[in-house]
Amino acid sequence: MIYVSIGLGLLFFSIGFIITPSNAKYLLSGYNTMSSEDQEKFPIIEYLKAFKAFHIWFGIIYTILSVVFHLFDSNLVGYHLAISPIIAYGWFYWTSRKFSEGLSNATKNKTIIGLVVLGITLVMLIGLFIWSERESTWTYENNELEIQGPYSISLNISDLDSISLLERLPEITSRSHGISTGKVAKGKFKGLNKRRYHLLIDKPVGKVLALYPKGEIPVLISLDRLDEKNLFLQLQKNFNTHESNSIPKENIKG
Repeated sequence: MIYVSIGLGLLFFSIGFIITPSNAKYLLSGYNTMSSEDQEKFPIIEYLKAFKAFHIWFGIIYTILSVVFHLFDSNLVGYHLAISPIIAYGWFYWTSRKFSEGLSNATKNKTIIGLVVLGITLVMLIGLFIWSERESTWTYENNELEIQGPYSISLNISDLDSISLLERLPEITSRSHGISTGKVAKGKFKGLNKRRYHLLIDKPVGKVLALYPKGEIPVLISLDRLDEKNLFLQLQKNFNTHESNSIPKENIKG
């Protein structure tokens, strides 16, 4: 995650040099949707000076903070990765309102709407972090495994094609839906060859209980207060019993 964060910091830094007065009408969000009248009134040269300075300094500060957080507490990198850009851009858009003086109300309203959207996104994102890092609890009764908490599951032995215990988590390449920080990885993810997984992972990852539901994506489980090996042995015993009971009698006799 630290490499992603550093790469994002370098991207912020480079954006300050990518947008120029000659390509702003194509690449600069907000400016490229203004009416021709507002574009003529808008002080694009002055704005781009502030735009460039912001991205240069933010890119530097963001990269430095990424390294500092990684060295002192890597759990903070995930929060920094998602939250810092929203706060920084919210501040920049707020302080850049002065450049919109004299423009149409439609253009000014877009700025206000953008700030509101950033604010709502920030609140929702913080809420998602708080929700997703709640401790997951589990029960296994009457051949039914239920994990309560973020991205909870409920599976019966009869729902499974197979069960296994992995020594390590398979390589994960991307997140489709869910949350991934230095503490947890919960939700829908993709691995090598675009294979999909449902992860319920507390970090650092130990042994991984892998459940393969019929017609569904594999569920990979490694939780702090779960003895994956012991649960695997219970599930395997009951799974084998269920499979034996499911074999027709004539097949057993044959």
